[in-house]
Amino acid sequence: MPPLTESQLLGFLLQVAVLLATARVLAEIMKRFGQAPVIGELLAGIALGPSILGSFWPAAYAFLFPASLTVSHLLEAFAWFGAILLLLYIGLEVDLQVLRQAGERAPIISAMGILVPFAGGFLLGWFAPERYLAAPDQRLIFALFLAVALSVSAVPVIAKILIDFGLMRRELGLTILAAGIVDDSLGWLMLSVIAGLATRGAIDLATAIRFIAEAALFVGFCYFAGFRLTAWFLRWVDDRSYIEHAKLTAIVVVALVFAVLTQAIGLHAVFGAFVAGMMVGNSARVRKSDLEDIKGVTLGVMAPLFFAYSGMRVDLSALGDPLGLLVVLAVACASKFIGCSLGGIMAGLRWREAFSVAVGMNARGGVGIIVALIGLSLGVLTPATYTIIVLVAIATSLMAPPLLNWSLRGIEYTPEESERMERDRLLARLPLSREGAKLLVLSGGGPHADLAAHIASAFASHPDASVTVFHASVAGEPREREVFAERFERIKGICAQSGAPNVLPRFAVADSIAEAIAQESERGYDAIFAGASHERGYDEIGGDVLRELVFNTHAPVIIVRNSEAPVPFKRILAPVTGAAFARVGAAVAIQYARVFNAKLTALHVRERSTETGSGSRPDDGREFVDEIELLGRQLKLHVEARVAIGRRAEDVIVATAHEGGYDLLVMGVLYRSSEQRLYFGPKVRQILSRTRCSVALVVPPQ
Repeated sequence: MPPLTESQLLGFLLQVAVLLATARVLAEIMKRFGQAPVIGELLAGIALGPSILGSFWPAAYAFLFPASLTVSHLLEAFAWFGAILLLLYIGLEVDLQVLRQAGERAPIISAMGILVPFAGGFLLGWFAPERYLAAPDQRLIFALFLAVALSVSAVPVIAKILIDFGLMRRELGLTILAAGIVDDSLGWLMLSVIAGLATRGAIDLATAIRFIAEAALFVGFCYFAGFRLTAWFLRWVDDRSYIEHAKLTAIVVVALVFAVLTQAIGLHAVFGAFVAGMMVGNSARVRKSDLEDIKGVTLGVMAPLFFAYSGMRVDLSALGDPLGLLVVLAVACASKFIGCSLGGIMAGLRWREAFSVAVGMNARGGVGIIVALIGLSLGVLTPATYTIIVLVAIATSLMAPPLLNWSLRGIEYTPEESERMERDRLLARLPLSREGAKLLVLSGGGPHADLAAHIASAFASHPDASVTVFHASVAGEPREREVFAERFERIKGICAQSGAPNVLPRFAVADSIAEAIAQESERGYDAIFAGASHERGYDEIGGDVLRELVFNTHAPVIIVRNSEAPVPFKRILAPVTGAAFARVGAAVAIQYARVFNAKLTALHVRERSTETGSGSRPDDGREFVDEIELLGRQLKLHVEARVAIGRRAEDVIVATAHEGGYDLLVMGVLYRSSEQRLYFGPKVRQILSRTRCSVALVVPPQ
């Protein structure tokens, strides 16, 4: 096979540059007008394609897009890779928790929102004039394709509209999004089966049954095994890789593997990418930064190229009489409005709410474009039919925001919505609350490190969570690995007793311990647990190594001092103030108490010196402990809320810890810059020097 010539490579690069630049410029313009950027990207392809550039400036069109099959196929392959990444991203946006929150409403609305448009699209395709059919003898396949094109909804466009209108946390917004997710998932499944049948050229009962059985087996495999295998694979990569963006590579590989699998069994590759996105997105180890990486590559480069390429395939001259476009647009909108509205009313919504759901789900966006391009590539759709479906997708996406703005007027917040939003606001303050936490425990510190591992295990009981025990050695020190192996086995046993299933060792050699720990802390840990320094007295908890760690890391650091009290602890004291760092400490205490069924007291101390003047009230500071008590209640944990008065807060905290028999003191603290030591202020130093129970200092990232 001959390699690409220089002119072919140059032509391909020029096409990509022009398409990408034009798509992003028009996307920016559409964004500023309050529309979905995908519309601008589609218009870029239409403008650069035969419809506009090819008609009004044929020489420029021939220069940019010469009649070269090799370059044309290169661009097509690049565009389809963008489609696979786009479906991966759409799958990542599918939150199964939203479906659970929406309850029974979403399936009812989605069922009606698919059945009525499917029936309308099928009848439209069955009675369409032959000039709209690429193969007149395949009318059944054409009708099924048109039915799917009119049935789907665009989850990304729906989500964008809901975000713009502030509906993502409202019950109506969740219902629209959940119904769209179900609609999307079933639509891709139907499209894959019909596309598979279309490759055979005809439909017979045996072929249809086989394709449906293969699709069912694939979905069953993904449901019963795929989610777990994907979660295990991502955790394995995340725990063991040293290179940057290893998880991004793993996510793309998962998408490509499932795309290959679905393509091989006769379903379309985009369906495999979509399912892969669902599995990856619901893995406990995937973080917001991972989603942002995928989003940047997809929405910034690959998806605009795909939509611009899709727009280039539009040929307005092939449309001829606009009556066909108007009929398809009318059937598409009317069937969605009727089906989703009826489904909403059947699910218990008021008519205005039901119509709002219908308006939101009427947007086809990029999903409709993908359906159309698949139909065109398989030879099911003519250029005219393809153009109609693309224009319908653009029109329905354009009309959604103004119609939704009108239909939402007068829909007030319900008491349940206000309660859920308050609950979400409180739970958002919990650090390490996510399933699948990735935690680092430093092995140095003797019994203090043992206690740090025990507290870390309270946040690592989920099957996808992991605790990495790290030991750094200065180059040239003998027997360090053997010593660490013994220490790791001890810490692993502590974690196992406390319910942490995944504990990994990591050993590093560097010029300095501080340097090695700093490098390790950059591997995306959710929190770092460290034992107090052996070399310091009770008034100071850490030396130079911990000072460097606290100063440089981007994760919370929990520094632990062990008083040799038996674990798990049964009585925990958490001092709180109005400061954010104090609430972080109390939230860590809540998580530990919840896991080990300990009694937790939230204490706020009001110093007498602040009571002078007329503004003081007897309940000053009560709101601080009440917030912690409410947070505990959301997690089904009783928190004793106390407000005490004293001349100095540190005296009251020490006295309370001693008199109350508390065996663990958890404090959120703020690092005070010091070149010589790890310093958290004079009050914390006094508490450390006078308290004899175990202490955990929670230091938020700087």
